[in-house]
Amino acid sequence: MITKQIAMLTRIILSSLLFALLIPPVSVIANEKAADDLFKMSFEQLLETEVITASKIAQQLTDAPSAVTIVTSQDIEDYGYRTFAEILESMRGLYVSDDRAYAFLGGRGYGKPGDFTGRILLVIDGTQVNDNIYDSVFIDNAGPIDVALIDRIEYVSGPGTSVNTNNAFYGIINVYTKSGADFDSLQLSGDISSYSTKSGRGTYGKQLDGGQELLVSVSGLNSDGQSHYFQEIDDTSYNLDGQSNERLFAKLNWDKGLAEAIYRSRNKDIPTAPYGGDFGAPSNYTDTSFNFSAQQHFDLNQNLKLSLNAYYGYYNYEGLETFSSIPWLESSTGQWFGLNTHFFDSSFKFHKLVYGFEYRNDFEQKLTTPASLSNNDEQSVSAYLQDEYQFSDRITLSGGLRWSYNSDVGHSETSPRLAVIYSPFDRTQFKLSYSKAYRNANPFEKYYTDNDVLLDNLNLGSEEIEAFELVAEHRLLNNAHILSSFYQYKTKDFISSVDVGGGITQFQNTSGSTTQGIELEYERQWDTGLRLRTSYAFQHAMDANDNRQTNAPRHIGKMNVTTPVLNGNWHLGYELQAYSDRLTEHRTTIGSYSTSNLTLRSNRLLPNFSITMGIRNLFDRDYAHVAPPVNTYQIVIPQNRRNYFLQLVYDLK
Repeated sequence: MITKQIAMLTRIILSSLLFALLIPPVSVIANEKAADDLFKMSFEQLLETEVITASKIAQQLTDAPSAVTIVTSQDIEDYGYRTFAEILESMRGLYVSDDRAYAFLGGRGYGKPGDFTGRILLVIDGTQVNDNIYDSVFIDNAGPIDVALIDRIEYVSGPGTSVNTNNAFYGIINVYTKSGADFDSLQLSGDISSYSTKSGRGTYGKQLDGGQELLVSVSGLNSDGQSHYFQEIDDTSYNLDGQSNERLFAKLNWDKGLAEAIYRSRNKDIPTAPYGGDFGAPSNYTDTSFNFSAQQHFDLNQNLKLSLNAYYGYYNYEGLETFSSIPWLESSTGQWFGLNTHFFDSSFKFHKLVYGFEYRNDFEQKLTTPASLSNNDEQSVSAYLQDEYQFSDRITLSGGLRWSYNSDVGHSETSPRLAVIYSPFDRTQFKLSYSKAYRNANPFEKYYTDNDVLLDNLNLGSEEIEAFELVAEHRLLNNAHILSSFYQYKTKDFISSVDVGGGITQFQNTSGSTTQGIELEYERQWDTGLRLRTSYAFQHAMDANDNRQTNAPRHIGKMNVTTPVLNGNWHLGYELQAYSDRLTEHRTTIGSYSTSNLTLRSNRLLPNFSITMGIRNLFDRDYAHVAPPVNTYQIVIPQNRRNYFLQLVYDLK
């Protein structure tokens, strides 16, 4: 049944692409205010939006050297997204795995459960927020900010370390937050949902008399969770899936700079008894982080701009497991600070130059278990240069190189990137790119040991990725866009957990993997307000022994539709996500499945008041995700059946 749904979705996608090629042009009703209001933009205006992630040069989306996916705040509202995971899973080719402890991002051959999404760079308003112990990107309810504060979120697939840092191995998530003027009041939000889940948010935003914009937001969540039956052991964990979180976000921006502080803490009960702990006994993880950054931009002359970004980060993890009725407490703490300097130079005709350096000091990287204690520190310095050369009216050449030295690694590495953008017609672009990147082992992979299950590896080296990609984009109409991407990734010395005998594992540099794939996407907006985005992705992900990689579905299909209903007083959002089968860590197969989500939203019932109602897993599919290697008792992790939420938002204007 599910396989038939995937086949049907594929036909829908291909039919949409063919339909787009044949249909005559349709005009778009222009809205001048929308041009300055990103979350109300038409698709045509969105294509003209400036992006920074791919090259750190402000440029139009259609001119970026990579295939960029953008989700706006309007999308977040229309589809009722409440976590980073829901936003990212709506994007082409991406998928999320949840092991009831954390959610992990996957796509293009990566996504091994348990890797904490550490090969993806997460940037919020220009500052990296990955921690310095596990390189984690938290995309579930442990995420750094409430999604209601997001103005837009970009995802760029592929290595990005030619101008970015160590974690931009497979891709970059770049988040732009709203400013005080976007709220211009006190906004209160309350949310109730299935599994006895309640959340609330208070946000104050204002443009001050001096022109500065202030934004302060506090939010929290509490959930009782569920009881879970695990068929592999024929047992149920009762009331061990609850969680709570607290977040604080503060931002002050002015004409040429901003200061920003992000605090969050989440406590999660773990129902799966990982690492062979006592099933049904107390188990929980607490993750806490704080990030502060201050940025200032200078116009040195007409053609030269300087941007300075000073930052500080703190991360703490505390975990409780129970083995033979004995509590096992472990913790980790990381602190770091740094300075990133960018020069934007347009002094040379037909050239856009970005160059600069970054200094970072990870002065605390502490791992504590009952069996061991390690506390390391490292310093790194990087220099980078990128040039975008307008070779002709139709051809742009882009080249970048980053040199990095890390005191813990003990040697330097260089990461290059080359791209050619060819525009044979005004509405058509081809982008061919090559990139190479490195990722250093993090402290958990290199230094953690419990002397029983996982051993440290002080000789663990860096891993390497080499990527080729060809992107073709065409604007069929003023309000329609089609994209195709062909890519190949090759990894070398990949850092992976290896069984060294007797049930003991160790992180080692393995031989690597190869992934080839194709992605297709079609998006269109009609005068009536109807919007459609549909995509198909195929990935052929194999390891060095030509075996299929775990947790890598070969086929991924998605469709997102939103439209005004009931005389325009409500917005209806529907999304369908379909995934083919995938392999578990035990080389067994999880069958294909599809899920549907439905969201109904209105902001016209009462002045300054909006209501959002949603159903997740609309057709109540019974499906599961791949369990990480640390899950001794489970091969798969059951996911949520049909569930509901209701959100109320009021602006005190």
